[in-house]
Amino acid sequence: MRYMKSRVLALAAVLTATTGLIAGPALAMGSGNPYVDQQVGVGYTVYQPMYTAGLKTPTTANNPTCPEGTDQSLLVAYGKKSTAHFTVTEGKPMCADIGEGTTVLTTTVKGAKAVVVAYCDPAKACTKADVKKYGGNLNVTLPAVKPLSSTIVWVETTGKHALTANQLVLIAQSMRPVG
Repeated sequence: MRYMKSRVLALAAVLTATTGLIAGPALAMGSGNPYVDQQVGVGYTVYQPMYTAGLKTPTTANNPTCPEGTDQSLLVAYGKKSTAHFTVTEGKPMCADIGEGTTVLTTTVKGAKAVVVAYCDPAKACTKADVKKYGGNLNVTLPAVKPLSSTIVWVETTGKHALTANQLVLIAQSMRPVG
């Protein structure tokens, strides 16, 4: 009986190493959903927006280069720079930079403080409307889903057809863990 049990365990190990059939999460790689693919192998909770301002979810994403030994960040772009456009960047820590601006809105997303900034002239009195005019971003740290850690999320819009501050908030509020 012990011999049979060890053979079954050995076969399971071979199947796992060669095909990934037993290691369930590894099957997500190449799923066509960049958020699901990112969740495999990172220690932070990956969130995906359910509201995307009518822009399609891409099937691929960019990963900013992170130092060795840290989880890779995720960068997903929606729309086209010539039309409506926004990006979602997630990570912990972040291995990229985001534009600085003037705070025009503070709100709560999933119990966490979210800050919206506009990329406007700081010498002027900037408003929420300046996000649509000049671009801007929302940043928030979303809660962990155990056993993973919390996640820093940036939602950024730029270009001639930037989204509004309220749309950035709606995107952040619609974020759901993929795991």
